[in-house]
Amino acid sequence: MGQYATFYLGRDPFGISILTVQEITKNPEVHPVQLAPDFVRGLVNLRGQVVTVLDVGVRLGMEPREITPQSSLIIIKTNQALSEVAHEAGIVTCDDSVGILADRIGDVVSADDADIEPPPANAMGVELGYLEGVYKMEGALLTILNVGRLLAPPSKTEIKEGQ
Repeated sequence: MGQYATFYLGRDPFGISILTVQEITKNPEVHPVQLAPDFVRGLVNLRGQVVTVLDVGVRLGMEPREITPQSSLIIIKTNQALSEVAHEAGIVTCDDSVGILADRIGDVVSADDADIEPPPANAMGVELGYLEGVYKMEGALLTILNVGRLLAPPSKTEIKEGQ
């Protein structure tokens, strides 16, 4: 059984493995970074630690997130913090601190691996390479994201499109 931290991009619920989450913060003050790929929203200062903020909505093929009072930042554990868990689960993160920008935070959802289905070919227009699967919740489909793929360095195509 896996547990997933859920969050919303627009009205759509997404989930990531709870094992990859360090913390969640509200109302991030994001400072833009020049010449970064379009899915890199900027940087935040989190108690003296510089955190790169990713707008995964953009990486998934959606419009950029608007930062509102309900916006949150999901801080992903670094390689050092994940060491053994990452190795066992095949999770790839980065050595620097990274945060995922979310429109709002949901609940932690527990799901049996057998209940997670492969993503459908037409998964809301989302880039399928970043998806692990979908889980049927009451009244909604939870799209489960692959954090390792989301955090992987951008391809040359993505860099050119963002500039």
